[in-house]
Amino acid sequence: MTEIEYFKGDELAASVWRSKYALSSERTPDDMHRRMAKEFTRIEERYYDKGEQWKDKTHLSDYGSVRAHLQEDDIYNLFKDFKWIVPQGSIMSMLGSDQIGSLSNCFVIGQPDDSYGGIMQKDEQLVQLMKRRGGVGIDISTLRPSGTEVTNAAKTSTGAASFMERFSNSTREVAQGGRRGALMITIDCRHPDVLQFINAKKDRTKVTGANISVMLRDDFMEAVKKDEDYTLRFPCDCLPTMDISKLSKSDSIEEYLSKIPYNELCIAPNGVYYKKVRAKEIYDAIVENAWENAEPGQMFVDRHHDYSPDSVYAQYRGVTTNPCGEIFMQPFDSCRLFALNLYSFVNDPFTDKASFDYNRLYQIAYEQQRLADDLIDLELEHISRILAKVHSDDLPEDVKRVEIDLWEKVFDVAQNGRRTGCGFTGLADALAALNVKYDEGHDVIDKMMYHKMEGELDCTIDLAVLRGTFSGWSKESEYKGENHQAQNDYYQHLIDNFPDQFDRMIAHGRRNISFSTCAPTGSVNACGILQ
Repeated sequence: MTEIEYFKGDELAASVWRSKYALSSERTPDDMHRRMAKEFTRIEERYYDKGEQWKDKTHLSDYGSVRAHLQEDDIYNLFKDFKWIVPQGSIMSMLGSDQIGSLSNCFVIGQPDDSYGGIMQKDEQLVQLMKRRGGVGIDISTLRPSGTEVTNAAKTSTGAASFMERFSNSTREVAQGGRRGALMITIDCRHPDVLQFINAKKDRTKVTGANISVMLRDDFMEAVKKDEDYTLRFPCDCLPTMDISKLSKSDSIEEYLSKIPYNELCIAPNGVYYKKVRAKEIYDAIVENAWENAEPGQMFVDRHHDYSPDSVYAQYRGVTTNPCGEIFMQPFDSCRLFALNLYSFVNDPFTDKASFDYNRLYQIAYEQQRLADDLIDLELEHISRILAKVHSDDLPEDVKRVEIDLWEKVFDVAQNGRRTGCGFTGLADALAALNVKYDEGHDVIDKMMYHKMEGELDCTIDLAVLRGTFSGWSKESEYKGENHQAQNDYYQHLIDNFPDQFDRMIAHGRRNISFSTCAPTGSVNACGILQ
């Protein structure tokens, strides 16, 4: 069988699979799916041999206590024909091959130190990650605004936005098997250079190798709604009232800010740079540029922290997002992606008898989460191969040092947090097959997502029982008080909607700091829904 025959004559699907995911020796996706199944089986057997089968099952979920141990054929059949579980991107192209690369689809490298050395370091880090097939996110809110004093020959800084082009050019220059790298650059809406950042793509020859997004805060959006003034500041994470003691005795911080002119950068006696603007002018610029250039994107960062499982931990709190924008991560964190094919859960599609198998969705979501945790161990193996390759390179140690330090950080963060990215594809197809209009399917989608999350939650808690929790897990970080008051809206959601899982998580923790995401699936979806 050829790939064209496998895809039933669909040349686009065959071309996408061949160019993006297939090894040269593979004739059809069956070969790829078998290759991946063998690797996941190795990890399953490793845990099994370490005594997982002897663990007390009384603390497991109902499904977890009766499910069968996954064999190679079981895993292969979950992948076969892209029917149930679809590993994404680097997993399909790298896993089980002899290529020296990462299995992660995307990385976050955090914020550069406010110096040329810090900027150059981040530039090299993003290049090193991209050459291993990873997309990268970087936030530049830590770089001082334009016009501020510096202690080098330039005397004044060119500003945070001026370095967007450097990172963009590096991205365009790194080849990834026929495609360029992917980069997301973000900035805090409180940064004095935010307007320069927003307007960066008005010249369509500039910043062509990166996506850009503004991280919007709740207080900024309130000021937009009320058409009020807003105080930009640097450092961005300081409060407007920071260090009042350093101000003159005659002025309060409020009085000082009231006296500064609009749109003029001023340094206060407390050493903080301030700029007073109309919030609506900033937001209008976002809207105008988005209409003209489809960018910048908008990231409601306070909403993220309220609805994120990792934001209550200082060591796991996200600083920016990956290029596609679905995952907010800590510095040097990365994510490996899976997708459930929702269409496959529709019985009797496109008929009056069409129904959705929610119980099956729960079970497959459970198994997907388990494989996603296995994948972290496989990623650690791949990172170890990268490090061995770099150590053996015939290059000066000081040249290799940045790459070695980078991958050691990525290894540690992946091992400690064990972040997974379980998503879905085929939603529109599933709704169509159920005879549900896309814009009228909210209840159906809610039910799908409920059962998906239920399966993932049960699995990550079961894995904590069987394999241990992620590093640093503590119920006190997530819940407080005798009544287990939630520390943010995410954990309140668990209390309200998943009480059984909540009780078990309190008792046993969970395996993964975060486990669910909704990543884009354009390429894998192009491989077709084969039924």
